Amino acid sequence: MPIMGPSLYELEINRVANEIVKRGAKRVLLQLPDGLRHEALKLVKSLKEKVEADLLLLGDSCYGACDVALRQAQAVGADLIVHYGHSMMLPNEGIPVVYVEARVYIDVTKLVELVLPLISGWRSVGLAATVQHIHQLREVARALEKRNFTVVIGPSGSRVSHDGQVLGCDYSSAVSISEKVDGFLFVGGGRFHPLGLAISTGKPVAAADPYQMSATEINEAEIKKLAMKRMAAITAAKAAKRFGIIVSIKPGQLQLEAARSMRSKLHERGREAAIICVDEVRADSFLNFSEVDAFIDTACPRIALDGIADLHKPIITQQEALVMLGEKEWTEKWLGSYLG
Repeated sequence: MPIMGPSLYELEINRVANEIVKRGAKRVLLQLPDGLRHEALKLVKSLKEKVEADLLLLGDSCYGACDVALRQAQAVGADLIVHYGHSMMLPNEGIPVVYVEARVYIDVTKLVELVLPLISGWRSVGLAATVQHIHQLREVARALEKRNFTVVIGPSGSRVSHDGQVLGCDYSSAVSISEKVDGFLFVGGGRFHPLGLAISTGKPVAAADPYQMSATEINEAEIKKLAMKRMAAITAAKAAKRFGIIVSIKPGQLQLEAARSMRSKLHERGREAAIICVDEVRADSFLNFSEVDAFIDTACPRIALDGIADLHKPIITQQEALVMLGEKEWTEKWLGSYLG
């Protein structure tokens, strides 16, 4: 196990420095998500002790591997991007990208003990985690197997690099094994991913949070609350006459053809629609589009599911728009097709 020092995250200073030297990079753009930016100056200082390259910190968004700073790197003349906190999603084209997953090491034994009361009635367990904890998923599996559980980990796919990994927009590794397990154990922080996991698979989910050292279950009330919220948004959008179709220009979110197809569908039904292209989806980008009655999100589905603060108009995903138009049925696994 690497020694992390005072940092919670493994920032892989030596590997990054070696990559910079090996590639002969002269100017490097360091891209960190918000949760790692408190480490930024320390990171630059540590790297400067090992390399002579010009190191630049990016202050723009870093929401995921879909948000690699290719345009920004080109604008500042960087010849290498170091992208922290995510695994590779997009093929490298043009400026090379080094991915640092910022792994976190946890006390597996303690975490498994915490979750046992929640899964005691299961015989088979599916495992899923965000990228920070993927490296210990096999260790979690062994701990469960010692307690006579059958453990299954789903395969990686086109958007995830590791077996068992889930993203806010991709639960395919879990969906592929959902019929083989009684429920899922999710390792990671927050409620969004385990809630998406429960809805995408239709299985019970226990969430083990290594940051809080707590274990909770996703209950029916949470699922029902989100389902009602989404149906309300669809119902409100049905009454809309004019739509703004949101297109993100982030490399891994750009779906212009899908937006154009949606615009055509709306026009065929007598609705007005215009495509709005943005880099970052924020309320102030849309508040002045006062003619728009409702928005359709073709970017990250989490934008619609979480909502946009201060934007008091319906915003629905592409799949929800198809439900609104009568092309898709609202089913029990109503969110699986959004995210799986």
